[in-house]
Amino acid sequence: MKRASVSFEATGVQPVERNANGLNAVFDRHLLMIGLWVFTGYYLGCKIGFALTFQPHPVSVLWPPNSVLVAALLLTPPRSWWVVLLAALPAHLAAQLQSHVPPLMIFCWFLSNSCEALIGAGLMRYLVGGPIRFITLRNVGLFCLCVVFIAPFLSSFLDAALVVWNHWGEDTYWELIRVRLFSNALAALIVVPLVVTWATTGIQPLRTARLSRYLEVCALFVGLLLVSYAVLYKFGSGTDSALLFLPLPFLLWAAVRFGSVGASTAISIVSFLAIWSAAHGHGPFSGGPAEQDALSIQIFLIVLAIPLLFLATVIEERATGATELGESESRFRNVADAAPVLIWMAGVDKLCTFFNKPWLQFTGRSMEQELGNGWAEGVHPDDLQKCLEVYTEAFDARQPFVMQYRLRRNDGEYRWLSDQGVARHDAQGGFAGYIGSCVDVTELMKKEEALHEFEERVVLAAEAAHLGVWEMDPATNELWMSDSARTLFQFDSETPLDHAAFQGRVHPEDRALRDSAVKRAIETGGGYEIEYRVLLPDGAQRWIGARARCVAGNNRKGARLIGVSIDITPRKLAEAEALRQRDELSHLSRVALMGEMSASIAHELNQPLAGILSNAAAGQRFIDRGNVDQAEIRELLGDIIADGRRASDVVRGIRGMVKKGQLARRSVNLNEVVMDAVRMLSPDAVLRSCQVETSLDPHLPAIDADPVQLQQVLLNLAINAFDAMRDTPVSRRKVVIATQSNSDATVRTGVRDYGAGISAEMQDRLFDPFFTTKNEGLGMGLAIARSILESHGGRITAENADGGGTRFEFVLPVNGMSST
Repeated sequence: MKRASVSFEATGVQPVERNANGLNAVFDRHLLMIGLWVFTGYYLGCKIGFALTFQPHPVSVLWPPNSVLVAALLLTPPRSWWVVLLAALPAHLAAQLQSHVPPLMIFCWFLSNSCEALIGAGLMRYLVGGPIRFITLRNVGLFCLCVVFIAPFLSSFLDAALVVWNHWGEDTYWELIRVRLFSNALAALIVVPLVVTWATTGIQPLRTARLSRYLEVCALFVGLLLVSYAVLYKFGSGTDSALLFLPLPFLLWAAVRFGSVGASTAISIVSFLAIWSAAHGHGPFSGGPAEQDALSIQIFLIVLAIPLLFLATVIEERATGATELGESESRFRNVADAAPVLIWMAGVDKLCTFFNKPWLQFTGRSMEQELGNGWAEGVHPDDLQKCLEVYTEAFDARQPFVMQYRLRRNDGEYRWLSDQGVARHDAQGGFAGYIGSCVDVTELMKKEEALHEFEERVVLAAEAAHLGVWEMDPATNELWMSDSARTLFQFDSETPLDHAAFQGRVHPEDRALRDSAVKRAIETGGGYEIEYRVLLPDGAQRWIGARARCVAGNNRKGARLIGVSIDITPRKLAEAEALRQRDELSHLSRVALMGEMSASIAHELNQPLAGILSNAAAGQRFIDRGNVDQAEIRELLGDIIADGRRASDVVRGIRGMVKKGQLARRSVNLNEVVMDAVRMLSPDAVLRSCQVETSLDPHLPAIDADPVQLQQVLLNLAINAFDAMRDTPVSRRKVVIATQSNSDATVRTGVRDYGAGISAEMQDRLFDPFFTTKNEGLGMGLAIARSILESHGGRITAENADGGGTRFEFVLPVNGMSST
């Protein structure tokens, strides 16, 4: 049966530190209630103790106040004990002052009473570890030892000493110890269980009890009162001692049917009736000296109460155990039926004794059909023998097991189950059988099979593409490589790998690049794509293309870096060869361009050479006349030098354009490149009756570029513009070269003509190699121009301009940044 605990500790006493200050704690409502209950109980206990004192000699057979104090301490947390003691003090003073006891003796008795209560309650709290309840033999045994014996025994020495010190009474020190020991021990044995059991377990059942329960209680206690009254009041001192145990059947009835609360109540009734009868000269314990009668009652009640209390505890403990076991089994069945797995249980004979509702719903069979070995009828015939072998072997060894087998579902389909079983034990640790749970893993197995097939296809594709797959654990730097990856980097299959070992294969000049890429991917949870060189043990140097991504971890595995590597050495060699051929083609294009401009170049050179000859002839005539004017000769020589430098610049520009070899990039001002190109174009523009204009941005930033290649691009675009305006009237033959700085860290250059424009058919093929609209052209000019600009990180576009003609624009990044 489920019981509710009603105690001072359960009434909501809050820790003192939760209150704002000590003053609030004193006036806490719960603490005041505790104090009120303690004051009332202690005061009534004193009155009952006085009423049960043998007269005329003041011998107290049972002194309840001490026990009331002990019970209060057991029911309250230690942090509230000061309230209990503080509340008991005024009750003690109020009761004792009425008996005309000196104040000092009153305080001494309160001191000894408090010591007994603190010793008993403190030992119980320490040994039990919490509030006491009379529901286990251990608790009752500790109660009898600590509260009934040790506390009264130790406090009796202090009590007797204080009485002798105050010269109160005529008894000797040892007589006082004996009297108070038995009186306090009997009070603890009778009063404390009565208070504690009613406070913790006795009130709640009254609210929910049936009428038959009330009738049984009434019959029990009416019978107990009648028999006890007859035996303990009506019978005289010469009565046979065997008759004293006539109330015993009723006491046993109370213990068996109502547990500790019934036994403590029944023994209290017998005790108070026996003491009250003897105090008034009735019953078998009267007629002798007061000390002897008191001792006889104390021994009788102690001998009667202790076994009865233990008996009630044993019965209640078993009843509680049976109730808890039933509740536990009921909860287990409810939980098992609500669980989303199939659950089974087997006994020590290996036969199944329980299947939960999901199991029965899964198989479509009843509990009776599945019990014993009936469940095996649903196992697939191919799996049955192995299933029984695993189960029997684990059962005999008392070891857990996991197995998989197919079980027939209610629709006839066999489903794969993962069955996990463990040994179970009873409360005493004895083997009680096995319990297991099954999960339908059919879909999981299908997914695993599909995943395995997918992995096989991925491995096959990776091997066909010569890809090396690898995985690194950032926490340990341990590295796993596929067989193809180990072959690629020439690691044998047995060598354990880590990040450092792999870095040893990377070319020294590329290690920093790869290391920074790996660290950045791990720190940001992103990925990388790089190319680097490796130096293999056979002395070969290979180019590797690598791509990796950091994958977040799950509950079983932390974050890891997964990547693929491929040998791109053939591609790198092909790119190098393509670059060499492109440079060769660019060189040939420049030579061809110079051939196209030969007439203008000859005209460009003819002017300074003619000036040199004219000035030299004039100087010769000055010398022949004999009247040499040194100022005129110096001026002639200056003109000759200027014309020579002009011719040298023309030749140097031609040599730069047709020079073969690696061209160097440097920081250049695009406006200067434009002006150099315009100077080279000027003679050709005159011959073609074309006008060249510029619109240059004065604040143009510098760019990293090869000025010769950019000059080649400008010359190609300008000459194409000249050719496009052959049929254009002379008055409109104009080429405009403009530069502009953009806000996105790029520089834009435009070459605009006023020719016929670009047709829609030509738009998509304009930059294709060998595509031309000129009869004498090769179709490589624009293709080479685009190649040069893309190698500089730029791009080129063409469009028809407003007002007629075509505008070519190319964009280059500042400081080498990509403009795409």
